[in-house]
Amino acid sequence: MGKITVVHNFGGRRCPAEGPASVQAWGLWDCDPTQVGRKRRGRHSYGTGFPWVFDMEEKAYILTGSATLTPDDPAMGAAVTITAKDMVTFPRGWKGRWEVHSFLEKRYAFFDGKGIQVDEEEDDESEEEEEEEEVPLVDKKHRPESIPDTSEAKAPVVNKRVVPDPAVSPAKKLKREE
Repeated sequence: MGKITVVHNFGGRRCPAEGPASVQAWGLWDCDPTQVGRKRRGRHSYGTGFPWVFDMEEKAYILTGSATLTPDDPAMGAAVTITAKDMVTFPRGWKGRWEVHSFLEKRYAFFDGKGIQVDEEEDDESEEEEEEEEVPLVDKKHRPESIPDTSEAKAPVVNKRVVPDPAVSPAKKLKREE
């Protein structure tokens, strides 16, 4: 298992506030540490600290805020603090705890073992913003086997992503779900 890699002030002073062009199409996630006790909704998380497991490599560009990530296992390196303008690589298999110090917003993408970007299921953000009810991270009926049911236990959250199965055509997929 690897260590978190951080390139501080990625792109230098000439880098625009929204990040380099290469990350502007990546997913967007934020965490508000002032909203303790609220459940995660879509791309929004709340609270100052939470456990996390990276089941795939993730690269992220920090837009705003700061957090400290402390691994569960010292073999995964020392705690690291990430801040705005940092480019961060979270290795597959890293387990630890996030402590969010200030409102954190990041652009992120998942990558397979060969360095190829893997698509993530897109959330309908316009619908998400209008609804006030809490939405679960993963529907229990449609949970992939690789993501355990953590609704009762306080287990770490696992990256949410969809890896397309080339053996399953959209027509076959619809028939299976019926």
